[in-house]
Amino acid sequence: MSGLTDGDDLDRETLARSFDATAAAYELGRPDYPDEALSFWDGYAAFERDASVLDLVAGAGKLTRLLPVTCRVHAVEPLPQMRQQFVAAVPDVEVLVGTAEQIPFDDDTFDTVLVGQAFHWFDQDVALDEIARVLKPSGGLGLIWNEDDVGAAAWMSDIVDEKRSLAASTVVGDHPVVDVLGGHCAFGPVASFECRWQRETSIEGVLADILSRSYVSAMPTDDQLAVLTRSREAIEGHLGVGVERVEYPYRTVAFWSALAKD
Repeated sequence: MSGLTDGDDLDRETLARSFDATAAAYELGRPDYPDEALSFWDGYAAFERDASVLDLVAGAGKLTRLLPVTCRVHAVEPLPQMRQQFVAAVPDVEVLVGTAEQIPFDDDTFDTVLVGQAFHWFDQDVALDEIARVLKPSGGLGLIWNEDDVGAAAWMSDIVDEKRSLAASTVVGDHPVVDVLGGHCAFGPVASFECRWQRETSIEGVLADILSRSYVSAMPTDDQLAVLTRSREAIEGHLGVGVERVEYPYRTVAFWSALAKD
């Protein structure tokens, strides 16, 4: 995750690497991806039988564990604590050390490369060159993000500043991801997908999600605890003290682009 783009209060490299310290919170708090998004990719033949699929910067394996068993699935993840979470969650898939800018596979290896919740951390031009290198000539790239559907719940609107949720990860610098991907010479037209959905979780799950956000995970411990305390109070102010189940609203956005034809 080198060559990261500009950030706000902390540099992007520090923010990106802060995920390692809160890998367990990431596993507990972050959602899986909706079936509809995988069906969107499947419509572009991303998961043909025996297809070789790479989950690039796979984190705790949230995306990897959803991929069809009929594919030959591989994973790359740079952070050691995230790899530990991955191994515990997806023991049947080997996860290699590597980055999007240095993918540890040969040319023309994969039919499909997928990136969940991470493309905005990459040096995009370098990473897209590398992804194009490891893709077979008929291959394609899928990108996906789960983002908070902030307007769908009053309690979420109250904690949005704590999480920096409005900093859309589907925008890289001043450019929408669809423009970054579509503007790269190795890739063809970009197709997009969006859906809104809710995940039932606990208040502890919501707090773990907050802790796993880069702007929170990079804070000193006392500041993290203050954010979590304020967030719990805000949620309980809407849903009641001791609330057991929380409906967490998400907006999922996915993209697909095949390698451009010569």
